[in-house]
This record gives sequence, structure tokens and C-alpha cells, in this order.
Amino acid sequence: MSVHEARKQVRLLLDDSSAADAPTAYYALFHPPERSAIFTQKDSAGRVVGFAGRFQTGIDLFRPLMTLRCTDPACAADVLSRALLPGRPYIFFANANQLPLVGGSLRVENERILNIYHLDVSRFKPELNVLVQTRKTADGLPRCVISANGLEAVAGLNWKSPAFAEIYVHVDAQARQRGWGRSVAAAITQLVLAEGRVPLYLVESDNEPSLRLAESLGYVSTGARQVYADAVYLGHPEALERERE
Repeated sequence: MSVHEARKQVRLLLDDSSAADAPTAYYALFHPPERSAIFTQKDSAGRVVGFAGRFQTGIDLFRPLMTLRCTDPACAADVLSRALLPGRPYIFFANANQLPLVGGSLRVENERILNIYHLDVSRFKPELNVLVQTRKTADGLPRCVISANGLEAVAGLNWKSPAFAEIYVHVDAQARQRGWGRSVAAAITQLVLAEGRVPLYLVESDNEPSLRLAESLGYVSTGARQVYADAVYLGHPEALERERE
């Protein structure tokens, strides 16, 4: 099955207009098809009940990113057995409700549970800082930068879909407490809004500086969570059990 045909089926399991589904939906539906592989699972009636996707990204050239949406561990085990190679490491990126389903198939370590924030436009107030410069990455995504005396603050996009874009912010340690992070974050937020998309920000609960920054700009929690973790595919749990017998 081609990626395009698989995506038609996957759309039945995801709401690409929902901020909660947006990170998973980007990879499943909008990541460049030449760097995507998607495997669907159907029930006995022919209805699509799950999928797993494997994607080549710039995050890690040696570890594909994988995501999934399944209803139960059996579905996850079957679809992962077709999507992944035993013993190979992956980046696991999926809604946090998928994590309990993969324990028999994946060894998961260093998981980060990210809260999905989206912008409440009524709370956002654009800012003007003449130090902010807007540039483009090699793949055409915008970056907003303040750079002075060897120090830098950068805000950009991890990805964008037709409805959403996930922003990131990085500020050199010695450049913090100057308002640079807020300025570049406000600038990239404004660019995303100008394109007609909803900005998202994924952040861990204990990252208080990032939470304060996001909330000061008008980002609010959706209540949804996304997991980002190191994973190694072990194999289908039933096959592993037979080997142990």
C-alpha cells in the first residue's frame, strides 16, 4: 500500500483539526511522503483500528521517529511488528495514552512527557523588538533570532501542518533574563498566526521557565500530553514468548 493510500485510512483515526492530535497527525498525514512509511491494522470487519508510522527526520539521522495510534496492546503489537525492525533503536513520539500499549514490543527509556499548549489568540499581544531578525532554514521554515556578542536566542518551528505549527525556543544560558526568549517567541508566534495556523508549544511540567514564557504570551494547556522517548523494538510479544518457552 502506498503512503497516500495509507494516509486516507489513517485520517479515520486522527482529527487533524485538534491540537491534541496535531503532533501525531503531522507525521502520519503531512510529513514528506518520500521519508514516511505507514502501516495500518484492520479488524475482522475490515475497519481500520490502528496504525504505526516510521519517519526519517532531521532530529536523528540514525534513529527513525515512530508514532502510532492503536486501541489496545494486541493492535499495537501487530502493527509494530510490520513497521519496525527487531533490535533497532527509534524515537518514540506519540500521544501519552499510547505508552501503556507498547510495553511488550518496545523497550522505552528516557521518556519525556510533554504538555501540549496552544495559543489563545485573545491573550496574545504582538511585540516589536528591532533586534529580532527573521531567517529561513534549509527546508524553508522561519527562524527568529537575536544575536549579539556571541550570544543567541532562537525561536523556530519543528514542523507545520495545514492547521498547526509547533514552535521551539532556545536561549544561550548567558543570554537569559534579558527578554530575548520572549521577543523571539513572540515573533515566531506572530509569523505562524499570519500564515493562518495555530501555534503549539510542547513543554514538560517541571520546565518552569518555559512554562512561564509560554503562558506569558497567551499559550494555554490543552490537557493533552505527548511522549518523546528512546525506544528499541524487541519484536512481537507472542514470538518473544514462544522463544522463552
